[in-house]
Amino acid sequence: MHTSIRIVLAAIVSSTMTLAACGGSSPSSPSGKGVVLQGTVLSNPSAAGASAHSGSASAASGKMIVTVQENPAITATVSSNGTFELEGLPAGTITLVFTIDGKVVGTITITGVATGAEVKIVVQVTADAVILIEIKIDGQEGGEPASPGPSACLIEGGQAGSNIELEGTVASGTSSLFKLDVQGQRADAPVDVNASGASWKCVGKSAADCKGAFATGNQVHVRGLLTTCSSTAALVNATEVKVQKP
Repeated sequence: MHTSIRIVLAAIVSSTMTLAACGGSSPSSPSGKGVVLQGTVLSNPSAAGASAHSGSASAASGKMIVTVQENPAITATVSSNGTFELEGLPAGTITLVFTIDGKVVGTITITGVATGAEVKIVVQVTADAVILIEIKIDGQEGGEPASPGPSACLIEGGQAGSNIELEGTVASGTSSLFKLDVQGQRADAPVDVNASGASWKCVGKSAADCKGAFATGNQVHVRGLLTTCSSTAALVNATEVKVQKP
């Protein structure tokens, strides 16, 4: 399972939502300077508008802490409603480290952040992973791609940080993490799909039976967030997987 996700800030199509930041923070510079990041932990990774909560922290009988790897003095505790805020972050690359009771459960690395930017993220934190659900920059739904142009992404027309839908055949893997051969030659190589937090649908089967019957060779439709994409590799964090043909 991926516990570290590298992303390029890019345009994202997502539902508008307000992220109220409540967690404590220890900025390395005065408030209003540097990068400000507001985060929300969701109870349901398949719905960006779901209510935030601190269930992951309470399940572990401890507080969830978010620390900036580039400057460990910048840290925040996730509040009881699942929100946190970090101020005075450095521009460029920001690596968020999520811990519960001192145990690292996952990291998210954001690159290409401009000086003074305001970043809002929505994540799902499980016992052993952090899944990015949504990202917004400067109060808008996305920013400028760091490397525009079709050649920058393995998937034709794909941009890291944007929502995406793909159809294809499962080349290998499990129901949690698999490689997808995309239809129509839209991708030059198999695309990695993290479906650990996805909902599952099959005709004539329950979600549990659908997921349990998953196998190589299935034809599937995947909906989710394209978190990383280079000319040689791509990762989609799926919110929904529909098995069209077993």
